[in-house]
Amino acid sequence: MRKNKYLKFICLSVLTILTAVSADTSSFSALSLGDIEPTLNNTTGTAYADSLVLKNHNYASWAYLSNTSFSLSASYYLHNTENSAGVKSEYDRFSFEDISFALPFGDRHFFGLSYYPVSIVDITNVSDTETLVPESFENTYVSTLETRKGSISNFSLIYGKGFDTFAADIKGSFKLGNYDISRRYKYITYVWNPVSSAWDTEWEKYFEAKDKTQILHFTLGGGLFYKTPFGVNVGSDFSFPVYSYANRISEFDRTTSYGTVIEELSDTENEINDPEWPLEYSLGLSYKVSKFIISYDMSYKNFSGLNIGIDDTKLVDYTRNTIGISFDPRNRKYDPYYLRMVYTGALSVEKRPYEYGGKSIYDISETLGFNLPFNDDNTNIEIKFSLTQSGSTDNNGLEDNIFRIQFNLISSDRWRLKKEKYND
Repeated sequence: MRKNKYLKFICLSVLTILTAVSADTSSFSALSLGDIEPTLNNTTGTAYADSLVLKNHNYASWAYLSNTSFSLSASYYLHNTENSAGVKSEYDRFSFEDISFALPFGDRHFFGLSYYPVSIVDITNVSDTETLVPESFENTYVSTLETRKGSISNFSLIYGKGFDTFAADIKGSFKLGNYDISRRYKYITYVWNPVSSAWDTEWEKYFEAKDKTQILHFTLGGGLFYKTPFGVNVGSDFSFPVYSYANRISEFDRTTSYGTVIEELSDTENEINDPEWPLEYSLGLSYKVSKFIISYDMSYKNFSGLNIGIDDTKLVDYTRNTIGISFDPRNRKYDPYYLRMVYTGALSVEKRPYEYGGKSIYDISETLGFNLPFNDDNTNIEIKFSLTQSGSTDNNGLEDNIFRIQFNLISSDRWRLKKEKYND
């Protein structure tokens, strides 16, 4: 028993250290601009046994936990991005994605905490070509470098109550984070050299405009979970905005030729007028057939026309539809190990809340995973593999192919509650 506790502690410590060292924008980051609902394994209809339910962001289903439970999720991404001109870029990312904690007490009451990313940006846009500045005093050219980095994370406090076939929760959620935009401009003027018969650089100047935005949105919401007499589980979740705040600090700097001395030209700070967060809701169904669970989930976010305080990107409504299946052959603890594993697969189609080239961007993802029971099934290590095509060069001129490895650690223990109380 003590050995298993040491192994759990080592796993958590190694994962936390890797996260702190490898995360680029923040300790909680994922994917790219507009992932207002990350492609995690959060569903509304499927409820798993004991601690496995923590993978489900329909918190109402936590009412059926028998033990105090904790889950941790992290992913490693490999991106291959290409535009319509055939220009490609490849990069990878390690991201820390989800922490959840649930404490059941009394007669199917529970208190929970959850922290996960809801919107992440990490984009660099480089203009390699020099553009002539219109109506410049001399023949002056400019090239640009734009970098965007930031994250908005969701922190929720949840209370819920369960009955025999029905459960509900209420939650208060804070969406908070930082968002930085840096635009660098290089201005160059050329002069003709008759000796070398070439254009020489006469002078060059560098300018940089930086915007740092601090964002806070507070929402209230809740969830429902119902086990119907027909063997179908029905779940739903919703939230609506209550308060929003955004503050922006802007700087504009200039350097001498070749960037040797920096001179600050301006530094201003102001609150952004009327930042907004959308109405969100989701619905899910699941049905158990023998040892299979078949599920369907739909999520909707009303982003159209909103200013969430990040930048001037025009947002559109977000939708996600997911069909999943899991196979749970578990029967007896002394069965072979492969018969105590849970196998999962899913197909997801997401419409992102922004457009590229005036056309919508769709993410199509295929996911396969398996669950490795550990420590008398109180601890589970889940590994998932996903392939995602985001956008299309033929449709909107930009395509991102993503390979993802996701690691989930789900653990439960009888810290405060006796399992035999509910006779599960």
